Amino acid sequence: MQNPHTAFVSLISCAMLITACLLSIIPASAQQPLRASVDGLERGVELYRQGNDQEAIQVLKQVVKQHEDDVRAWHYLGLALNRQGKTNDARKAHEKAAKNGEKLLESQYSVGPGSDFRVLVSQFKPQLDEAADSADKYLELSTKPSKKKVEEWRLRSETLRDFAWLADSREGNAPPTVFKGADLTTKARVLSRPEPPYTEEARKNGVAGTVVLRGIFAVDGKVRAIRPVAVLPYGLTLQAIRAARKIKFIPATKDGKPVSQYIQIEYNFNLY
Repeated sequence: MQNPHTAFVSLISCAMLITACLLSIIPASAQQPLRASVDGLERGVELYRQGNDQEAIQVLKQVVKQHEDDVRAWHYLGLALNRQGKTNDARKAHEKAAKNGEKLLESQYSVGPGSDFRVLVSQFKPQLDEAADSADKYLELSTKPSKKKVEEWRLRSETLRDFAWLADSREGNAPPTVFKGADLTTKARVLSRPEPPYTEEARKNGVAGTVVLRGIFAVDGKVRAIRPVAVLPYGLTLQAIRAARKIKFIPATKDGKPVSQYIQIEYNFNLY
């Protein structure tokens, strides 16, 4: 029987080949809207960098009108609007950029932990960086945000930056290789693991169950790239992620050297 991992990779390769073949036979006229969008984005970014904010805003608004999920277009639109003093519009644009960055990650969440996920998210490195910057900008431009909103957006920024770190494959700047448990000499040893508290909303609504997270016990002693694979409502997933970030551990080793390790963490929420 073919290995499921091998089968998945083969399927992706076939899909890419088929896509390339189809594109080669699509009339040029049918490809013009996409090409125009790419050209518009590049032009809008360049106009912003040249200090021509008004024209950059016009161009980038056209791009997001055609492609509402374009992280980069929303990000630079927010920057240009902010430089023009249009704070409220800029904040909304940065909100769009950050949340679209999350959607890029969510589209990959069905892939299990391992090098495959890192390869898949590597193509989104620039967008993840800009989405994280937009998350920070959203908070910066918000007037007296609540403590809950500050925590939500800081967590969003940290998560996006963690995955940008994971996706970074530039020579001399790549994150350490991340290993699965079976490939390690010794697995990471947990020193302390805080339990997440129940939220009042979850108690009132009688919510119970398990939150399952995947992430990395990184060689630098931080819990990185946490993503939920099984969630609970009313803030319980967020509480679980917060608790996971506070785990203290001794990194795993391979051949006598500390290394990063993929991990799965489960938190059970029981009412009784």
